[in-house]
Amino acid sequence: MRLPENLWYPVLESHEVSLKPKGFERLGQRLVFWRAADGKPYAHHDHCPHLGAAMSGGRVIGDRLVCPFHGFEFDGEGVCRHIPANGKSGKIPKGMSLPNFVLREEHGLIWLWWGKPWEVFPKTPFFPQLETNWRYGTVKVEWPVHYTRAIENQLDVAHLAFVHRTTIGAGGRSFVDGPYVVADEEGIKVWVTNLVDEGRPSRSQTELAAAAVGKEPSLIFLFPGVWLLNISPRMKNFIAFVPVNDQTTLYYLRVYHHIQNPLLAKPYEWLIGLSNRFILNQDRRVVVTQTPLDSADAEDRLIGADRAISQFRQIHARLLDRNS
Repeated sequence: MRLPENLWYPVLESHEVSLKPKGFERLGQRLVFWRAADGKPYAHHDHCPHLGAAMSGGRVIGDRLVCPFHGFEFDGEGVCRHIPANGKSGKIPKGMSLPNFVLREEHGLIWLWWGKPWEVFPKTPFFPQLETNWRYGTVKVEWPVHYTRAIENQLDVAHLAFVHRTTIGAGGRSFVDGPYVVADEEGIKVWVTNLVDEGRPSRSQTELAAAAVGKEPSLIFLFPGVWLLNISPRMKNFIAFVPVNDQTTLYYLRVYHHIQNPLLAKPYEWLIGLSNRFILNQDRRVVVTQTPLDSADAEDRLIGADRAISQFRQIHARLLDRNS
């Protein structure tokens, strides 16, 4: 799978990794995730180097992952520490190891480092405004689309009046005033206003930049795959886009809010999650029809309202080129 390297990818929610090994397809790879007795998460290729059995069918003993086939024991770094058939003092053949991946666990997510190991790793991409005094509920949704199309759909500010005309796009606000976009290899910030078309021209980029001063962006995307929609000061929508393979993307869609009472928060999260799932399904009906699957291969003719999509494609292409 063609992915920008040397970046932290969100791959799972924390609760999905436990003392019982589990297999997941992520970033085009079949991986096994597990926790050691001390709670630390680990990930490896889900393939025993001995005879190819799936390690996800095994078990965890202390700080070791045990193969279900012949009991080979591997530590969190993937090093084989014991081969029962060879005895406790038996020699372990060179190269008998599991390729492992560097993980971080932050913000209720498991992040996987995709690329070469660094001596000092960068911080995970997240939104400082969500780090204190927020609660969240999560909806997990899988789409049969390439991750580039999934991300671009959430950067598209011109489709609301058509795809979501019965929900968030009601009112026929088809005219896009802007957007004003600020972008670099860290991420993309978008300020936009959608209006009923009364014949007025869009403001210039200079005017839009001046109007954006002191205002939160309408939405923010951070590479390689997290997104924030500023609905109000007390409510935000968040998406972690997880590339499963070239044909599949997983969404972890969260609503962040300030309702601290669990008796009120849980029903609220359920209701907003139901609404978010319905709105996302309106997008899905269209996005699954887009061709080619990977937007990097597309020859689309973009317009001014597509500035955020254009910036995503340019930066994504540079990040892919950086791989080599």
